[in-house]
Parts: sequence; structure tokens; C-alpha cells
Amino acid sequence: METLHLHTADTTPFEIHPMSWVDEQRHEHTLTPHRHDYYVIIGVTSGRGNHNVDFQHYDVQPGSWWFLSPGQVHHMQMDGPHEGWVLSFEPDFFCISEANRELLINTGLFQNVLDFKPYFIPPEQLDLLEPYLQTLQGEYQQKRALREDMIRAWLQLFLIQASRTFADQLVTVSETSKSVCIARQFQDLVDRDFTRKTRVSEYADQLNITPSHLNDTVKKVTGQPASEHIKQRVVLEAKRRAFYGTTSAKEIAYELGFEDEAHFSKYFKANTGQTFTDYRKAIRHKYVEK
Repeated sequence: METLHLHTADTTPFEIHPMSWVDEQRHEHTLTPHRHDYYVIIGVTSGRGNHNVDFQHYDVQPGSWWFLSPGQVHHMQMDGPHEGWVLSFEPDFFCISEANRELLINTGLFQNVLDFKPYFIPPEQLDLLEPYLQTLQGEYQQKRALREDMIRAWLQLFLIQASRTFADQLVTVSETSKSVCIARQFQDLVDRDFTRKTRVSEYADQLNITPSHLNDTVKKVTGQPASEHIKQRVVLEAKRRAFYGTTSAKEIAYELGFEDEAHFSKYFKANTGQTFTDYRKAIRHKYVEK
């Protein structure tokens, strides 16, 4: 499986293009499931198809928006003519300050790796987002003074507006903003440290709260306790790495922090119902060998 890097026409680690441009210029890279080491936002304004994200199938329809985090495995196939937007940016480009990093977390748009879903806006309401996209495209194409600063500023505004636009789809329970913030910070920490930290207490210490409070808060916001999020994040990464044909189960076990392959295999089967070997064969047959 290919990991795509952001190669722009200049040194700015940001891109915005119509979907048609991506189809023409990046077609060979998107024929099979792949992952990016940067953030990708895809907005479909017309056309239909299907989108597999981390081996889950979703229908694509006009008004579908996808906020993909670095590392997510995906493959989109459109049926016939289609239009839309694709924005890409590297983490370090946007998270130039701690405030920007917190903004990326607090919008909630990307903090759903374990419970991924697309967002939807009726095409007739696209004007809620379109002005920001057009301005970003203009700044990207015109190399004027302080270009990166302007792009970053408009990207901030776009993410805030998108968070407002999809607000009713981001949080499905009535929770205080403090609880939601704790849950999102926890998810961000897990995504960053899950191979090194597997206990709830380790994340609670980082957030300066008790393990029981963290478990309860995360469960109220997401429906699952903190411990389950850690477990499922490890399993998700194992599934992603199963796609690599040259990495052995023993190597993957070591990379994910397990003492030995036997412990890893038992853990994987307990959480998926399949052995790692059987899962790898099935997923590669589905996406590669056909």
C-alpha cells in the first residue's frame, strides 16, 4: 500500500484543487487503497460513488464531506462525472502554534478515527463553505506577499465555519464543552501515543484528571470508555499494517508495543474474531489480488 506525501508545485505544504484536477494529475496514485501523511478534506458537490475508509464502506452523494487524518487508509471510486473540492495540508503547516493545534482538535472534524463518518450538507447550502474555498484557491494560485500566512488564516476560518456547519453531526449527545474538549484531547493523545501508552492512567496524568473521571467523561461523549478507545486504536493500526505485504506479524507486534507475536496474535483475535494471518489474507484478497 502506498503512502502519499504532499508534493506541491512550490514549497507551500498546502494544496486546494477541484476534484477533476486530482483525477487527471494524481489518477495513478488513487486507483488502489492508500494513505496520506497529511490531512485531506474532500467535498463532493455533484456525482455519486463509494468510499472505503479504513476498510469500511460508505456511499458518496452530492454534499458528502470527508475529513481524513494522516494515516487513514482510503479509496474513493466515483460513478461517472463528478465535481468537488480537495484540500490537503501538512500537520506542521497548520499547527504552527499550540493555539492552532488546539483549534484543529476542538473543531472535532478530524477527531473521529475510530468512529469515522462523512458529514453532509445539502448542495443548495454549499454557499456556507464556498466563499472560503474560493478565497483559499485564489490565495493558493496567486503568489503574493505573506501567502502562507494568508492561507493559514483562511484555513482557520474555513475549519471554524465547517465545524459550525456540521455542528449537529459532530456531537450526538448533550455534553458540556469541557467534557467534549477532554474527550477530543484524549483521542488526540491516543492517536499520537498508542504504541507507547496503553493504560488509561497514563493519559489521565497528561490531562491532569483521575482515570475514573477520564473513563466516565469519554464514555458519556463517545459511548465507549477510554480503555476501549485505546484498544481499538491498536487494532485499527494492526489492520492498516496488515495491508503491507512485506511486514511480518512479528515485526508488527514489536512496532505496536507487544512483547511477542503470541501476545499480539491473542490480542488481535480477541478483538476481531479472526487471527491476524486470516485477516491479512482476506483484506489483501479483497483489495489487491482481485
